[in-house]
Amino acid sequence: MHRHQGLRWLLTLVVVLAVGYLGWRIFHADQHFRLPFVHLADAHTAIVQTESGVALPAPLKPGDRIELSALAPAARIALIKSANLNLLPGDGAYGLVVKHTDTKDAPAAITVRSVSFANKFASQPLSGWGLLSFLSYPLCLAIIALLTLWKGRSRDAGGLALWAVTFLLGITMQFVPSDGTIGLAVLLTSNVLFLLARIGFYTMAEAIATPLLRPRARTFWRLVFFLLLGLGAMQSLAGPLVFVASGWAELIRPGYGVLLTLSYTVPLAMLFAIWPRAGAAQRLRLRWVITCSAIYVVAVFLINTPIFGPMASPPIARIMISLSITGLLYAVLRTRLLDFSVVLNRTLVYAATTSLVLGLFALFESQIERIAVGERTSLLLELLVPLALGASLTTVHRRIDGLIERLVFRRQYRQEQALRRFAREAAFVSAPDKLLQLTAAELRRHIGAPWVGLYESTPQGYALARQGGDLPLPTQIDPDEPAVIALRAHETEVDLHDCAGVLPREGYAFPLQVRGQLLGLLVIGSRPDEHYSSEERELFAHVAHEVGAALFAIRAHISEQQRVQFDTRVEVIERQLAEARLRESALLERLRVGKQPLLR
Repeated sequence: MHRHQGLRWLLTLVVVLAVGYLGWRIFHADQHFRLPFVHLADAHTAIVQTESGVALPAPLKPGDRIELSALAPAARIALIKSANLNLLPGDGAYGLVVKHTDTKDAPAAITVRSVSFANKFASQPLSGWGLLSFLSYPLCLAIIALLTLWKGRSRDAGGLALWAVTFLLGITMQFVPSDGTIGLAVLLTSNVLFLLARIGFYTMAEAIATPLLRPRARTFWRLVFFLLLGLGAMQSLAGPLVFVASGWAELIRPGYGVLLTLSYTVPLAMLFAIWPRAGAAQRLRLRWVITCSAIYVVAVFLINTPIFGPMASPPIARIMISLSITGLLYAVLRTRLLDFSVVLNRTLVYAATTSLVLGLFALFESQIERIAVGERTSLLLELLVPLALGASLTTVHRRIDGLIERLVFRRQYRQEQALRRFAREAAFVSAPDKLLQLTAAELRRHIGAPWVGLYESTPQGYALARQGGDLPLPTQIDPDEPAVIALRAHETEVDLHDCAGVLPREGYAFPLQVRGQLLGLLVIGSRPDEHYSSEERELFAHVAHEVGAALFAIRAHISEQQRVQFDTRVEVIERQLAEARLRESALLERLRVGKQPLLR
């Protein structure tokens, strides 16, 4: 097995297990355990807070002050995990040094156990925005991860895959109950995964912006990003280590959480910077990515810096993250991997119409059987009724599909009809150059391809006969070019991304082939930020086949005309030679008898 394939399967297993574990934790684990929420008043003191309806372990009371420097490392780990909403074991006991607010006594050492926060989703019906936030974004993250892992082939898809996988695993680590040294390792691992997610997010944004960025600008954005990422790493990794080792909590206070958010603002600012230079096709993708990224960055800010309080900020942030990730998933389906409107919507709409027709069939059959078909009706009539209904509803179904094709999928329908009409008319073009020119123009006009190229077979290889678009294509292709070899071997479309050669990588090649002979090839560039669906590629292959057949027929017709012209010229020359030989014979005869002079 190829090592990349093995890595994909491993990451797929990890993603599936992570989603399964999160689902079990969210919807089946009855209780989650943490210490009371703490608010860091300063670098040495924390204040006890809790949710409404949650009983604090005696003798703690809301507002009590905890002396951080006097705590044991295990208690500091438990406090920092609780402050980051990480789970603790249910049977953990931790020593705290507490100063009660309602007494003037000196701080006292007490032992408390982790507090049980009832899991509302495991004990109540599944409903509400909280359920939506918990349910949607892990699933959307998993779908994005799997799609980009298995279907993504570009650098931006790789960055998106890294972000989705690491962000999902970071969330999963927060739901692993642990304390002590293992708990600290789990917390730091979760933070490292979140830092890697930032790198993946930046990689995606930079790959999108690269065509519109100058090298110096790209270097500048990278330096700014890694500088801010270093500050975030200091806050999320060095801060907990320093706190556990010394009790100094300055770096983990909520105000410093903005350092962890700043690195996410760099890719967002970079995308905003390239917006004025982006074309119309690129702006569609940028609009989705910028909007979803902005919502996501605000949500991350609310998590790292809970300006609405430790109780209100996380639910708001979860809803915003759900919206942003759902939007990113739609953007992935619509503008990167496959044509969402063609593949998914057509499938759903046609499945719905089929279900509707089947439901009508069952309804009509039951009504007719109840009204017109009695107990004494013959078997023949009982068989004829459903057959007649089936025949009539089949016609209705066909008409409904045609109507949906014209109304719902009007653009795709018109594109398909125009190209199929051109494929039929290609056989009636009389000049090869005109046929190639029309092919390039029609494909670019109807499918929006950024570039189209047509190559013809020559003794030296395949020469560029016609080109449409601004991208410079190679004027000559070697007969042993990987794409040409694949076309000869498989006689079907070839994804140029899989063929390392002189042709551009973002596109497809289709054979102009007749009777096993490769007359040439048609290369079509992928639309900006969108790959062609399988239906579109089948249509392009059909056009390429018809154009190849028409080109073969035109060449054969021209060869036949040239042969006829050659035969005619040969006949004229032979006739002229015969007449010359006759004149020569007559002249020689006259010379022999001496009746005519040599020249007149």
